[in-house]
Amino acid sequence: MAKLTLSLGSNLGNRDQYLAQARERLSAALGQVVYASDVITTPPWGLLAQQDFRNQVLVIDLGFPTASGGIREQLHRILEVTQTIECDLERVRHHKWGPRTLDIDIIFVDDLIYEDERISLPHPWWWYRSFVKDLLPGGLLDPHGRVLDAGQLR
Repeated sequence: MAKLTLSLGSNLGNRDQYLAQARERLSAALGQVVYASDVITTPPWGLLAQQDFRNQVLVIDLGFPTASGGIREQLHRILEVTQTIECDLERVRHHKWGPRTLDIDIIFVDDLIYEDERISLPHPWWWYRSFVKDLLPGGLLDPHGRVLDAGQLR
């Protein structure tokens, strides 16, 4: 079954509470969380003059195979779900890379490489966000089909 890898971040308000609520809502809307990393504190990325983030990586079993061809049709639905959860949990977009109650990024969907006007897979900035690399589960496939382990990610 297709695996969706997401990164979550929060640097406003009760950061851990926003992450917990996001995990619950993502599971209810998209499928079973099969991996949840530890939650860690990281410095901001992009716009540096802001509070540290709390971050986590999740892997969700979407319940259908990538090879079925249905995954491409589902990408916009997945994006809508993540953006709705961000909005419901008080995310306001004032500045690119600015402070936020919640940020949910779609990092991978299995090994799918895809791009349109709204979505780029893998996420174009994932490699530059060290917390994503640090928190990925061992044995995960990158979009080019290589098995990633801690030694390859650092």
